[in-house]
Amino acid sequence: MGLLDDAMLVLGERGVLEPLGGLIRQVYRRAADRHEPELGDDAMSFGTTVWRNLTNLGKATLGGADGIRVRLEDNSLEVLCAGYVVRLYSLQGGIESIRWEGSDARLGGAVENSRDGQLAFDDAEQFPEVFTGVVPPKRHVRVAHTGDLGTGEATAYIGLPRDNRDGGSPWFDVRLWFGDAAIPVLPLPVVDGVPGQRHDELVIPELSLETLRGPGRAAGGAAGRLA
Repeated sequence: MGLLDDAMLVLGERGVLEPLGGLIRQVYRRAADRHEPELGDDAMSFGTTVWRNLTNLGKATLGGADGIRVRLEDNSLEVLCAGYVVRLYSLQGGIESIRWEGSDARLGGAVENSRDGQLAFDDAEQFPEVFTGVVPPKRHVRVAHTGDLGTGEATAYIGLPRDNRDGGSPWFDVRLWFGDAAIPVLPLPVVDGVPGQRHDELVIPELSLETLRGPGRAAGGAAGRLA
């Protein structure tokens, strides 16, 4: 067996893959049911809905399971289990056209997988050889998903990302996990003829909180009455 087979076997046995795959299918079906082009919905709104639903529901679904830790990293869902780091990305283009340079977190996994030797630590003075066999040699696993806007049928690939900034494939190994490879992928948003960010690279704005005041009640007056 190869390294991807090992990863899928462990993640399957530990209860990561089945609920994660079920969640991806469910989210695409529901997003398609709610998709209303006549109200202004388009491929970008569909993709953004899928991304946010997977992030929020994934944390709720997998977060309480034994041996599984879930966190949000760079606005995306990250699942940690048995030394593996699983992240989800929307697929917008062919599986070989995916790029990792969208953010430091996205690129970091591909870079770490591409290093020789033990990958658990960056600093050689931390004696990384002690951890050989504890942390998988290519521990970063990526799920690239897409779905049909009309039917909600989902497709997902699973693979080991590779740093390909100097050329070559973005994967050490990748395969169709489930679905139909012929399903059209969601397009990138285009502004003035230039492809924009992927849905899962969009920045979630910080919301400022302000104290609500009733009509005719100035802040100074309220403060004076409390003094």
